[in-house]
Amino acid sequence: MTERTSPITSAVIFGSGNVATHLGRAMTQAGITIRQIYSRNQAHARELANLTGSVPITELKNADSNADLWIISVSDDALDSITKQLPSYKGIIVHTAGSIGMESLSQFQHFGVFYPFQTLSKKRDIDYKELPLLVEGSDPTTTQKLLLLASKVSTKVTKADSALRATLHIAAVLSCNFVNHLYTLSADLLENNNLSFDFLTPLIKETTQKILTMPPVEAQTGPAIRNDQSVMNKHLDRLSHNPSLKKIYELMSKSIVQYHNKN
Repeated sequence: MTERTSPITSAVIFGSGNVATHLGRAMTQAGITIRQIYSRNQAHARELANLTGSVPITELKNADSNADLWIISVSDDALDSITKQLPSYKGIIVHTAGSIGMESLSQFQHFGVFYPFQTLSKKRDIDYKELPLLVEGSDPTTTQKLLLLASKVSTKVTKADSALRATLHIAAVLSCNFVNHLYTLSADLLENNNLSFDFLTPLIKETTQKILTMPPVEAQTGPAIRNDQSVMNKHLDRLSHNPSLKKIYELMSKSIVQYHNKN
């Protein structure tokens, strides 16, 4: 087996946040050697390095060029800056961003994307075999290597180009990030009225179970789908003290009414 076609067995991770932490743990469990963890914050680098049996580094110039893979797992805004500071490297380099094309790494010979399509938090354990991984490579051999690596980590691996990842990322923001923000706003509303968020737990569980077993469009309930203007106006009156939340309520209600009455 030539070096060009040999499997990925070692990596360096640039980043120490939620995604970097879970990828480091997942790859370690899959038998991949994580040689180094980079972070500008030494404590953060050391924390993840301790979990992965790695060496913490705080200087990009010290990145191990003998590792098979470099993984840049930082915020989208920091990706370009990190990439420009990296030393020359002949291995495969990937980023983990959902909405950035792999061409951002085209200064390197072999590059790609290794995108975990999941909401990830450091303190929450997940089953990595169920972690969806979206992969793209700059050439067929690179792609094959990344797909093989992903299959060691997870059973849910998909080859996905930039357009597909961008669409999935928008859908994820709508269905995960926006929904979670609505939970946050709901929690604040209840707390300000001396009520517990626990009141919503059965409702959230049932809503989640419904959309896992039926089309979301068929699971919609509430005053907006009935176009019950009287109830919606009463809600808006009660939200007069909170213009931001009132605006969100208006926009969401209008969207539901229009969507379900378009035919």
